[in-house]
Amino acid sequence: MKKIISTLLITCFVAVSVYADSPFKFAVSEDISYDDNIYLTKNDTKSSIISSTQLFAEYLNNIPNSGLKFGAKANIGYNAYSEAAAKNDYMNAGVGVNLSNSKFFLDENFLFTADPATSELTERAKRINNIASFRFKTSLEKMFSIGFLVSDIYDNYVDDDFSALNKNRVNFCVQAYYNLSPKTSFYLGYLLSRIDYEKESVKESFGNSISLGVNGKIAKKIKGTAQISYDTRSYDKEVEHADRNTSLFGYLLALTYEPTIRNSIELSGERKMEESTFANNRYYVSTEIAAKYKQKIYTKWTAGILVAYENMAYPETVNDINRVDNLIKVRPSIEYKFKDNLFATLWYQLRNKTSNYDSDNVEYLDNKVGAQIKFCF
Repeated sequence: MKKIISTLLITCFVAVSVYADSPFKFAVSEDISYDDNIYLTKNDTKSSIISSTQLFAEYLNNIPNSGLKFGAKANIGYNAYSEAAAKNDYMNAGVGVNLSNSKFFLDENFLFTADPATSELTERAKRINNIASFRFKTSLEKMFSIGFLVSDIYDNYVDDDFSALNKNRVNFCVQAYYNLSPKTSFYLGYLLSRIDYEKESVKESFGNSISLGVNGKIAKKIKGTAQISYDTRSYDKEVEHADRNTSLFGYLLALTYEPTIRNSIELSGERKMEESTFANNRYYVSTEIAAKYKQKIYTKWTAGILVAYENMAYPETVNDINRVDNLIKVRPSIEYKFKDNLFATLWYQLRNKTSNYDSDNVEYLDNKVGAQIKFCF
C-alpha cells in the first residue's frame, strides 16, 4: 500500500509539472495528542499518546491558451500510537486532481484512511474512498440558467472482515437556477441516485430527491448554501419487519457570517438517510447541526470553538426499541502565528455519545487534548 500511495503522488505531480510556471504550495504539520478512549467504548477504555505527521502539496494554474485551470493536491501522513502500535498505527493519504473553467468543474479525489466513515461506526478500519464528479452550469450573467452534476462515490475496505461495507453510489442531478445577481442564485433541483454493494445485499436501492435552495451571497455579510429537500428511497428487496420504501424531509446548511475581518461564524448541518449496519435497519436518519466561531486576538492569536450535535434515529424496532443515538462534540482551540507561514495550535476535543439501546456497547465518552505545529512553504 505504501508503494501504491507513493506512486500516485509521484504520478500526480509529474503530470502537473508540465504546466508548472508558478510555484507549488507545500505544508508539513506535526500533531501530538493524548486520547483517553481510543477504541470509543464505555467500559475497559484504553488511552494513548498519538503522533500524527502530515505532508501536504497543492498546485493550481491556468493552462496556457485554453481558458482552463488545472489543479492538484496531495497529502500523506503517518499516525503512531503508544498503545498497541502494531494494531493501531496507520498511514493516511489523499490525491486530488481537477480541471475547470467558468462553466464546468471536473474532479477526482482519492482517500486512504482508517477513520470511521460514519458516526455509527467506531472501529478503525483501513479503507479507500474515491469520488469522481463533473459539474456544469450555464452563465450566471443571465436571469435563468441550468446545471447538472454526475458523480460516482466508491468505498472499499482493505480488510475482508469489512467487505460487506464495500459499495458504490452513482448520482445524477439537474438544477434550474434563478440568478438574482451574478453572486446569488435560487435553485430547484432533482437528484437520482443508485447504491450497489460489492456483495449481494438487501440494502441496494434507488433514491430520489427534490430540493429547493439558495446559493452564494445570501446577505451583506453572509455567504454559502441553504437547502431543503424531500428525499425518497426504494430498496430492491423486501426484508421482514422493514419498510421497502421510505422518505424524509432533509436540509443542507453551509453558511459563513463575517461581521468583521477579525471574527467569523460558520453554521453547517445536514439531515439525510445514512447507510446502517445495525440489525435489520438498512439506514438511519442522521440530523446534524454544527457552529464554529473564530476570533482574532491582537495580531498573533486566534481563538476558536466548534460545537456540533448529531441525532441518529433508526426506523426499525429491535427488541421492542426504536434505537436513538445522540452525539455531542465540542472542540475549543487557540492558535499562535509566529510568522505568516508558521502556526502553533493548542486544542481540546470532547465527544459524548448516548443511546437508548444497549448502552454498554454503543455509548462512550472521549477526551482528547493536543498541540500542533504547521509550516507552510
